[in-house]
Amino acid sequence: MPFDSRPLSDAATVFVVGGDVRPENIEGYRKKLYEYCERKTFILHVDMTGVEHLSSWAIGVTALATQKIRQNGGDLKIWGSGDNLKRILKFSRLDMIIESSSDPAPKSP
Repeated sequence: MPFDSRPLSDAATVFVVGGDVRPENIEGYRKKLYEYCERKTFILHVDMTGVEHLSSWAIGVTALATQKIRQNGGDLKIWGSGDNLKRILKFSRLDMIIESSSDPAPKSP
């Protein structure tokens, strides 16, 4: 699955997941997500519109990326969360550390 991104500004990007994150595509998800971890004061908006499943590995990768981004003064936010994804975030307790919304991800200016 191709993961995509679109810049919003020098300090923010939307990372478009585009589908479920399962063991067969976790490496692409991890690589793309970790590209943003070293940037300073950077906000990563993760567009999870249409995502129904995150593997346990994807949950761990997302939590670690959030921690790394925050250590550099930035933040990670999840957008486009459907009901099933909200349950996964709640069950995994990611909802306690990552802000999420069912609203669409921000659009480029």
